[in-house]
Amino acid sequence: MASFQCLIFAIVIIARVPTYDARTAEDRAVLMQESGKMLFQLYTRDNPSKPWNFELYDLTYLNYGPFNHSKPTKILTHGWHCYWGSAYNVLMKNALLIGYDANVIVVSWDLSSTLGYSAAKKYVPTVGKVVALMIDHLVEQSGLRLEDVHVIGHSLGAHVAGIAGMYTTTGKLPRVTGLDPAGPMYSIGDDMRISKNSADFVDIIHTAKWLEGINHDVGHVDFFPNGGYPIQPGCGWDLAGFRSHRRAYWLYASSIMNPGGFLAVQCDSWSDFKKGKCKGNNVTEMGHHVSLKARGKYFLRTGSKMPYTLGESSIS
Repeated sequence: MASFQCLIFAIVIIARVPTYDARTAEDRAVLMQESGKMLFQLYTRDNPSKPWNFELYDLTYLNYGPFNHSKPTKILTHGWHCYWGSAYNVLMKNALLIGYDANVIVVSWDLSSTLGYSAAKKYVPTVGKVVALMIDHLVEQSGLRLEDVHVIGHSLGAHVAGIAGMYTTTGKLPRVTGLDPAGPMYSIGDDMRISKNSADFVDIIHTAKWLEGINHDVGHVDFFPNGGYPIQPGCGWDLAGFRSHRRAYWLYASSIMNPGGFLAVQCDSWSDFKKGKCKGNNVTEMGHHVSLKARGKYFLRTGSKMPYTLGESSIS
């Protein structure tokens, strides 16, 4: 399983997956059943290694578990061929708990994500709507404020996060982050994907466009480290883009612990950036500490080794 972590490259199985709308009572009941195929794990600073597992409408995790409604809640959604213990979930969970006293919820949908890519992609809307139900439940039952919720997804999980934002009924999410959203079988006209409609602020990091990652600008702000293309620095002979695809969440995790480490400049293209045509344009941070007012396309260089930060050199 480890060698496949969060990859996209094969289209093996084609299956029809019913679509449901969490805003109708009948479909909410169906989505509750679908949630039984998923694993929800809560981590906090009180239990950073041993998760508190819960079911979608299981109130015991609210009454007896470590969940604290007054703290920020970060929700992680993984990609294809991932599971709860994949590098994405472990790395991001650890970085978030180091940086913040927060509730970190890992949503594992590995029973479906390990299907062929086409079948897994078709199941993404269902997973996203289940996540939306979970968020609504937290807001309605625990006193959690919706403005304290941030959903972060990688690969197909980025689209899960985006769809969750579109189907919450308690209000609009303040922020959804997409880390190299999956590209295969997603078009600009596909409404079941991450987009500006997913939250008040949607930030995207592209690291493997044209291969694993989506080719389009889909957020309020889209970041293109090293142009957004494979091969990312330090990824070696990465012709399929697997390592570059994963680099997005490594960069984001590093940004949590290294404020100011990933400065990016607004620019029309990587070519213009390399020619120095963007000097004097707006500058913001890529990653966790991005300005929520940032809009448009931003470019930067990164290092080849962890923590990948270059500071001001990233835009020079």
